[in-house]
Amino acid sequence: MSRSRFLFLFTVAFVFAPVIARAADEPQDIIAKAIKAHGGEELITKNKAGQSKTKGKIHLPGVGEVEYTQDVSYMIPDKFKDSMELKIGGKSIAVLTLINGDKMTIEVDGKAIDVPAGAKDSIKEIGHVMQVARLVTLKEKGYELSIIGDDKVDGKKVVGVRVTKKGQKDVSVYFDKETGLLAKLEFRTVDQVSGNEITEERMPSDYAKNKDGLQVPKKVTIKRDGKTFLEAEVLETKYFEKLDDADFKK
Repeated sequence: MSRSRFLFLFTVAFVFAPVIARAADEPQDIIAKAIKAHGGEELITKNKAGQSKTKGKIHLPGVGEVEYTQDVSYMIPDKFKDSMELKIGGKSIAVLTLINGDKMTIEVDGKAIDVPAGAKDSIKEIGHVMQVARLVTLKEKGYELSIIGDDKVDGKKVVGVRVTKKGQKDVSVYFDKETGLLAKLEFRTVDQVSGNEITEERMPSDYAKNKDGLQVPKKVTIKRDGKTFLEAEVLETKYFEKLDDADFKK
């Protein structure tokens, strides 16, 4: 398998940041109600780190459907560790991605591979998406919110909010009009295999309340240009005020 197919795998975990909202006439009202419904600004703000375990299927160009398991740790704004095991042709392939500030390391079966400049640019974009998903960040200066309008995601009625920030690509967030839960994140990014710009959609579903009262998705689907890229079952999700820096080293 070519090394470029692994470069985007670390992005999966960022969809698990906690978020919930209820439709309203103004985007600021949607965000305010979201923060309150999700457990309050204090609880969301203090949980700047998290860990998750997932399993599922990923669709790799030139390979097809591949089963995977994944363990992820992150700490906002720029620390990330992704340990993924892929099952390809009866063999297991281990992929480790480490991000600590501007430093990035990717290993395949214990061997480091070169990291293209384009991959580092994509990291910055995904970091922005993660901040948007937390919602409390959107109360800070520099973020502009606008109503997109009503739409449907998997047959459910949703309302959309566009998030704009200077120097970043726009991110559209859609909320289920009945439950208020996040139904989709949509943004433009670069496919690390082809190098082409694509539209990525991240759709969390099957929410359940954790012991702290946060709504956590149990399933996540990622589409790229309308085609299914990843289907994940969330086995475990934990949130923390912080994690030790050692967690983001080998």
